[in-house]
Amino acid sequence: MSTTAGVLPENAPTRAETERARWPKYDAFAFISGGATYLDDIEPAGTLHMAVVRSPVAHGKLLGVDVGQALAMDGVVAALDGREAARHLAPMPYVQNPEDIDARTFSVPALAVDELRWLGEPVAVVVAESAPLAQAAAAAVRVRYEELRPVVDLDELGVDPSDDEERFADLVLAANDFTRGDTGSAFASAPHSLRTTVRIARSSTAPMEPRGYLASWDSDGRLTVHASHQQPFQLRWELSTVLRMPEDSIRVVVPQVGGSFGLKMTGFGEEPLVCLLSKLTGRPVKFVESRAECFLGGGREQIHRAAVAFDDQGRLLALRDHITIPVGAASTSPGWRMAYVTAATFPGAYDIPAVEIRSRVLLTNQPPWHSCRGYGKDTAIVVIERLVDMVAAHLGLDPADVRRRNLLPSDRLPHRLPSGYLIDSGDFGALLDRALALADYRPVKGTRAAAPEDDVVEGVGIAFEITPEGGGHPSGPLRTAPRPTAPAPETATVSVSADGRVEVRSGVTNPGGGNDTSLAQLAADELGTTRAMVTVVQGDTDRVPPGTGHASSRATAVGGAAVVLAARDVASRLRAWAAERTGARPDEITFAGGRVEVDRRPVMTLADLCSDLHSTAGAADLVATRSYVPQTQRGLNDNEEYRYTYPYVSSGVYVARVLVDLATGKTTITGLFAVHDCGRVINPTLVEGQMHGAMAMGAGLALFEESLSDADGSPLSSTFKHYLLPRANDLPSMVVEHIETPSPHTLLGAKGAGEAGVGGTMAAVLNAVANALGPGCPPPTALPLTPPRVLDLLARAHGGIKP
Repeated sequence: MSTTAGVLPENAPTRAETERARWPKYDAFAFISGGATYLDDIEPAGTLHMAVVRSPVAHGKLLGVDVGQALAMDGVVAALDGREAARHLAPMPYVQNPEDIDARTFSVPALAVDELRWLGEPVAVVVAESAPLAQAAAAAVRVRYEELRPVVDLDELGVDPSDDEERFADLVLAANDFTRGDTGSAFASAPHSLRTTVRIARSSTAPMEPRGYLASWDSDGRLTVHASHQQPFQLRWELSTVLRMPEDSIRVVVPQVGGSFGLKMTGFGEEPLVCLLSKLTGRPVKFVESRAECFLGGGREQIHRAAVAFDDQGRLLALRDHITIPVGAASTSPGWRMAYVTAATFPGAYDIPAVEIRSRVLLTNQPPWHSCRGYGKDTAIVVIERLVDMVAAHLGLDPADVRRRNLLPSDRLPHRLPSGYLIDSGDFGALLDRALALADYRPVKGTRAAAPEDDVVEGVGIAFEITPEGGGHPSGPLRTAPRPTAPAPETATVSVSADGRVEVRSGVTNPGGGNDTSLAQLAADELGTTRAMVTVVQGDTDRVPPGTGHASSRATAVGGAAVVLAARDVASRLRAWAAERTGARPDEITFAGGRVEVDRRPVMTLADLCSDLHSTAGAADLVATRSYVPQTQRGLNDNEEYRYTYPYVSSGVYVARVLVDLATGKTTITGLFAVHDCGRVINPTLVEGQMHGAMAMGAGLALFEESLSDADGSPLSSTFKHYLLPRANDLPSMVVEHIETPSPHTLLGAKGAGEAGVGGTMAAVLNAVANALGPGCPPPTALPLTPPRVLDLLARAHGGIKP
């Protein structure tokens, strides 16, 4: 692992403390052996199963729902349509106020009542003794409707809605504009300019385990919900709001989660519906979505009409991007907010004097967006990195050199983006240099990698990525904001038992990436104990302090800081007690390997000290709860207060090598290299695992993954046969290294490592394919680069005749 020098926050863990071992994931064997307990493994006696009746059309008036035939079937216990459900349930609430990002609000019911807005929208639910019975009963429900013309494909409108806003005002969910400098003058005076349209297809997340919920009520009227979810406290709040009951009457428990990637946040009608049906039937009710239902949702679809102005040396002078973002039907899910983050992330890591970003977020009759890993930053990176490569190609320059000439230097950080997002730290030149060396980078000009008759060409692509992480999405000066915003704190409780065993209770959750291991490692380092002596409790609203769960790569950088602070409080009490027993000064006491040491000499075990303290002073002295929120940000030249948004920004450089078969259009990735800066690396094993997963996702989005639908909105990608994920043999061995520039805004110096790698890999693969096809071929501007799309580019290069 490579590192660069950086100043750590005061009292942060030392390298010796955090690097002493690459702790493997807790319970790793349970996961790989099939022994882990997931939501669908939990089934109390008497559990009923819920199935959802979904809209058969993308747009229509809902005239009625007949559940009579379903209720007459053996084994069917209950059924509800939207009107009946609305008698019991309030509308779905927004976790974050849409007005914060100048967006419209909508009243969204758990089940459709009058209008059908997307094909697959829930219109009724049935409950039966088994899942197959429930599904059969759902098929027997009759939905009466008057079909209306849907808006599915924006191209069918015949005009760009962002250029005719008055005509399409009803479709506009949000309008977000970010500017800096005078782009008009910059384009008018620049020696060169280029423009392009980049289209990014709708895609999904495809976790191993789909969404699922199990609800039951006890005799005192208390609700317990087991959920495959990444944010239990937000789910508890949502259920409290929709069911109109106190939050402390609801317990949410998250078992092991088979991946989330943003999908498993609040905003789905099935969440309150299982609870309502459990109450009405007096029995536990479970819902586990099918893979086809999982694939109904999606995100990322965007159209960028972008242009860049530049000089003879490739210096970027101005950037303009008019973005149209169809986010599907109105929803209270946070997924549609990715559109804001895309616009706010420009122009990435580059020093561009004039910037104009104009984003229009549109409602369509597609399924609502759900959150997707990358959360809008990934698509912004694809566009800016494509433009940089186009500049290099236009001038005949090495793409690496063009990047080097435009990257923000370290002495310009922290740097405020036009949106107000702040790049807190980094060494972008060092990242680029190390990545190029790691990949043994040599510019390739579409040269053939094999004999000419094989029709295989090689390409190499570079991409620079920044990833804002750790907090809220709104940004900008406070004078333009309805109200200030700030990331929520994370809280942890650390306790030590009489035998020296440590328990960490954290408000962050673990959707499978292993952050429980990092939290345990941090507590163990502070208390000088071993892995076997630390237990981490997460995902139970009755047992852990409130927190944001899992989102925006906060688990270690923010949640881990809370653990460290609480563990330090406990260690301080232990140190004072040890000093009293030994006669040493507290600053002479250290803990290591489960031992208490004075001047590095063992004097007793930690267990003996804890036992003595418990028997003398009581357990209260060995419990501490602390909260942590990152420090307030300021840019180098800020002359006014800004809204508090993402407190830290990770960065990285990605290099991809590809072979493109000119006969079939198939692209094969032969090399993926990354040098990543997520601040201080607490556990390299976990960070590299996150990077490998993100890079695999980026490769899939670049080449395979696409959520397709017919003109009427019917889904065409409802199975893994049609929604193509990269398989192991579609990916090369990935090479990942780290450069560390600690964040000045976090206790540990850590930044996020959960979303980085998606956009960087997408862009690097896209640029590699463009490089392979060479200047004689139209540059690829649409993702994913499926074989038919590549063949279409080749046909256009040959006057419409396929090579």
